[in-house]
Amino acid sequence: MRNRFWAVYIFCSAMGMSLLWACNVDFGKTPQHSTPALDSLLADTMLVGEEANFPTNEAEEAAPLITKPAKITMQNDLDYSADFLKKLTYAGLAENIELADSFLILEGKDTVVFPILLPKSDWTNFVASKGGYLYSLDVSRVNYTTIDFNFELRKSRQSVDQIRGKADLNPGFVLGGEIDEDSVTSSSYFVTEYHFESPECSFSIRIGEDGGVKKVKLVKQCKTGKFNINLEDCPVLLEK
Repeated sequence: MRNRFWAVYIFCSAMGMSLLWACNVDFGKTPQHSTPALDSLLADTMLVGEEANFPTNEAEEAAPLITKPAKITMQNDLDYSADFLKKLTYAGLAENIELADSFLILEGKDTVVFPILLPKSDWTNFVASKGGYLYSLDVSRVNYTTIDFNFELRKSRQSVDQIRGKADLNPGFVLGGEIDEDSVTSSSYFVTEYHFESPECSFSIRIGEDGGVKKVKLVKQCKTGKFNINLEDCPVLLEK
């Protein structure tokens, strides 16, 4: 009888340990079963690193997860800079964009004209003076989106600062021009902004026309902080 008792005890203990082991194997690692909705979400979501941003409410579920790149057709790609075309592709302005000379056509119906305030390939000089400094900007239009520029800040006929390069139009110009003010004439006028970016500096050239007179204002921000120019403090440069 005593031997039979211990045999039953050992058998039950063994069964209990087996059940406990079976319950603990891969606990919390139940494989996820995919669904068509999940497959679609993963396929359409742009991953950032190794994680994706999933919708957290109904409003987000209804909104698109990514901006679809635009399909761009053009007659001559030399009429536009590569940087402008790249930004235009992902600007979210339309799904189909056609570029034909100075015309930008959205979805085959809405037409916008590129601003052409400067002659192509010819250099134009704009100047202004303020606080004992002379602001001098030479610009030449390369194509419909890009200008060459050379800016110098002079004092006592000596150059104290200079920046040169190519500045590009932002695709956002199709949404409407910005407005600058001339503190001397107390007038406001629409401007087109061209932007240059380097590891050391960012430089913006804002060109407009006020009553038939071409006007320029500048914004310059460099890491050194030396001779930076804020829009509000920049004098209006006039064509020489």
